Amino acid sequence: MPKPEPNGFVRTLNNMGYMTSGLDPYSQAFVDFAPGAPGPCLDVGAAYGVASLNALSNGAKVIANDIDERHLEILRARALERLRERLTLMPGSFPDGITFAPGTLGAVLVCRVMHFFDGPTIERAAAKVMSWLAPGGKVFVVGETPFIGTAKAFFPTYEARVKAGDLWPGIVENVAAHDPGRAGNLPSRMHLLDEATLKRVFSGAGFTIEKLGTFARPEFPPDIQLDGRESVGLIARK
Repeated sequence: MPKPEPNGFVRTLNNMGYMTSGLDPYSQAFVDFAPGAPGPCLDVGAAYGVASLNALSNGAKVIANDIDERHLEILRARALERLRERLTLMPGSFPDGITFAPGTLGAVLVCRVMHFFDGPTIERAAAKVMSWLAPGGKVFVVGETPFIGTAKAFFPTYEARVKAGDLWPGIVENVAAHDPGRAGNLPSRMHLLDEATLKRVFSGAGFTIEKLGTFARPEFPPDIQLDGRESVGLIARK
């Protein structure tokens, strides 16, 4: 596993961004809910396992998913041997490259993944998670917002799109033009998310939203921090 940088970020092996080295409030809520969830819990984009390992330690059954199998092998190596019997590794691309029988999962965490998706993929993800969850199961979502320091040049475009009623106002088509310093470790396109977008998508998929809001990222590098709304989180129940 690569060493954390001074800001707590850990680079992924596939240049798909960074993994945070600690739990944000919504990931912590997943970890707290997981042991009593009505089925095994899926950690989407688990990377090196911050949420998965904590949920395992809490007594949950965890399915760790990542697009890069190398990340999952690092996760398995980091898990205590006595916990590995409750850990399943599932490489594959969410939402289209993995599948579950309807009603079989108890909780799903999608942390810092959906901001890599276009709008239709986000809608498919919400619909599939709704199908996979058992009644009473919950989905936990975390994504980056347009309210980050490295998106200042994009913000006027975002505001204009919101005013025009654009359904997907946070799509950044050319990350390098707005964030040249970090573009080498990010995809060329990002989809910065806001509360209205997540509410529309997950309500439309049939979820009951329990919590939705932006939150501060004091652990992020100074150039990414802005005004305390750097990330957005959602908790929704089937």
